[in-house]
Amino acid sequence: MAFSATIRNVQYCGPGKTIVSGDWSGLAGDAAGTMTLSGIVQRATFQGFDADNFCQILPRVSTSVASGITTITIENQEPVTTGYFTIEKLG
Repeated sequence: MAFSATIRNVQYCGPGKTIVSGDWSGLAGDAAGTMTLSGIVQRATFQGFDADNFCQILPRVSTSVASGITTITIENQEPVTTGYFTIEKLG
């Protein structure tokens, strides 16, 4: 099971700010997962849960920006059955 993410909700918080949330999964040892969003990401929080819905990890997350597009890289170190993410972005 490679990294997989699904956006479940997009909330517009006035002009210029958006909160994107959803769920993700992945295996330890797989290549880092990536997501690409337009705008500048202020905060990206990913939480990993196992099959029993017990919180396991907060994976290392990094961002890079080019031409107003942000690429988020999620480096997963544990098997995640169900994970949840929240991303706050400008633009």
